[in-house]
Amino acid sequence: MQNFSDISIVIPVREGSSRIKDKIFLPFHEQLTLLEWKIDQIKKVQTADRIFLSSNSNKVAQIAQAMGVEFLPRNEYLSVGHQASFSEVITGVVSELPTDHFAWVTVVVPLMAPSDYKRGFELYIENVVNNTNHDSLVSVNLLKEYFWDDNGPINYQADKNHTISQELPNIYRVTNGLYMRSKQATLDEGYFLGKNPYRHIVGKIAGVDIDENEDYQMALALKQFYVD
Repeated sequence: MQNFSDISIVIPVREGSSRIKDKIFLPFHEQLTLLEWKIDQIKKVQTADRIFLSSNSNKVAQIAQAMGVEFLPRNEYLSVGHQASFSEVITGVVSELPTDHFAWVTVVVPLMAPSDYKRGFELYIENVVNNTNHDSLVSVNLLKEYFWDDNGPINYQADKNHTISQELPNIYRVTNGLYMRSKQATLDEGYFLGKNPYRHIVGKIAGVDIDENEDYQMALALKQFYVD
C-alpha cells in the first residue's frame, strides 16, 4: 500500500434518506451493505487509522468499530435534516481531521474502485500538493454527448452544421465519488473544491451515483463489470 499518511479519508454518513429508506444499509455485495462495501474498498487504499466515518449514528459507530476504522462523532446540528448549510457540514467535519489534506468519499458511488481512488490520490499529490498547478481535485465523467436546456441545444448546432460527437466540446459531470483539498483551504473558503480543481476522469461505471431506487438497481446490475 502506497503511503498517503497525510491524507485523511472521510466518509460522511447520514442514516436518513428522503428517497430510499436506510440507503447506506442496503445490501450490495455478499454480506456487505453499501456502507461496509465502501469501507472495504477504501481500506485497500488507506490505512484504517486514516479512515473516518462522520456520523451521529450509533449503528454507524458500531460498524466503524467492527471494521476497524475511526468514528468521528457529528453533532445534531450538522446531522438532522437540512438545519446546517452544506458548507457548515463540510467545515464542521473537516475541522476534526488530523491531517493537512483529506479525501471526501461518498457511500452512494459504489463502483468507483480502489484503483480509481489510488489514482486520484496520486494525481492530487502530483498536481495539487507538489506542483500547485491546481488547488483541489474532483472525480468526473467526460461527456461527449448532445445537451439541451430549455432554450435549445447548448453544445452543438441542431441543424445542417451538426457536429459529430467526437468533436463536441468537453463537458464534465461531477460523479460525487471523490473530492480532495487541503484542510486549511477548506476551512478558509467553506468548501471542498477551489477555483481550479484537477479533473480526475473516471469511467462511466465508476460514476454511478445512487439517488433513487433505479440507480441502486442499475449499480447492482453493473457490478458484474466492476474491476477492483
